[in-house]
Order: sequence, then C-alpha cells, then structure tokens
Amino acid sequence: MFCLYLSFLLTACSSTAKVGKSWVDKDIHAKALHGVLVVAVAKTEEGRRAFEQDFAKALQAQGVHAVASYTIKGGTDLDKEDVIAMAGQAQVDTALVTLFAGRDHSEVLHPGRKYYAYAPVYGRDYYGRGRVYGVPYRVGQTSDFWSQHNSIHLEASLYAINTEALLWRASSGMEEKSDVAAMRSAFIKSFMYDLAAQGLVN
Repeated sequence: MFCLYLSFLLTACSSTAKVGKSWVDKDIHAKALHGVLVVAVAKTEEGRRAFEQDFAKALQAQGVHAVASYTIKGGTDLDKEDVIAMAGQAQVDTALVTLFAGRDHSEVLHPGRKYYAYAPVYGRDYYGRGRVYGVPYRVGQTSDFWSQHNSIHLEASLYAINTEALLWRASSGMEEKSDVAAMRSAFIKSFMYDLAAQGLVN
C-alpha cells in the first residue's frame, strides 16, 4: 500500500496550509502501537531529509517515538520493502509516509473600478428655493485584471507495519509562494493539527 513512486516537489508556498480531508481508523486507539518511522517521498535527498527531520521533531515534541527514515537509509529510491526493513531497524510499529499529491491552477477576474468626485451646482428645488446640488463626475478608473493562483497539495498516511493497513490519512493544500522552509513548516503544522484533532497526539 506504500505508494513511493510520486515526486515530492518542495518548491514554494505561503505560510498557511489547511487539511481539506482526513480519515482515521475508528479502532486505532485500541491497537497497541509503538513508535513511527517518518518517511518523505522526495525528488531530492536534501528535500527528503529536511521534511523528515522537521516532522520527526514535531512528533517528538508531543512525546511520540519518531524516527526519521533518512537516518537509516539515504537516497530517494525507496520502496515498500525498504520502509518495512527500516521500521524493523528502528523498532517501530508504524510508518508515516508523506508525498506530493498534485497542483492546482486557477485564475480569478478582478473587475475594474470607476472613481467619482462631486461638483457643486447651484439650482432651485421644487418649491423654488435655492439649493446646492452635487453633480458626480468621473475622475479615474482601473481596468479589469486577472490574478493567477497556484496551489500545491501533500498527502500524509499512517500505516501499520505488520499488516500494511491504513490507520490515518490527511490531505493538505496551500497556495504556492516563494519560501521553501515556510511551506515545509506549514504543511507539517497542518498535519500535526489533524493528528491532534484525531487524538493521535497531544
């Protein structure tokens, strides 16, 4: 069930990521599980190492015995057997696999605006009394324009090593920007928030 053939592109994004959907095994709290192997499916070894290291630290801060898989086997060419073998060496019962899940592109039309000022004009009302009227006139305008938005999505899945059963899965997305470290941190925070919401961490 480990799908380790997709590229994990850590290019850039904003500082906010949100989990769009998640699922958890309803019986997970009845299972005796010890420790988690943190695996990032990455296009580069540097990207894999950085993501695994930060995710493992976030889990460890919540009292979870988490082991970054790059500390056992380096490189980017991993398969299911590698994950099972690394989990055995780390003496953990689960693997948390994060991978690239796709990109979205959208364009939004922002209509132009017209700006007016008012010129005072003297006139008479219905009863013949003098009155000053404000007559609007255009002083400027902006044109319609399109803005482009690119968003990136990651998926994190927790598996039981002995059965390969899926225990938890969450998909998170955010708009692409220019800060790789901020993107990594934001995605990890969104996954940690959902893990906490599901009662899997404090």
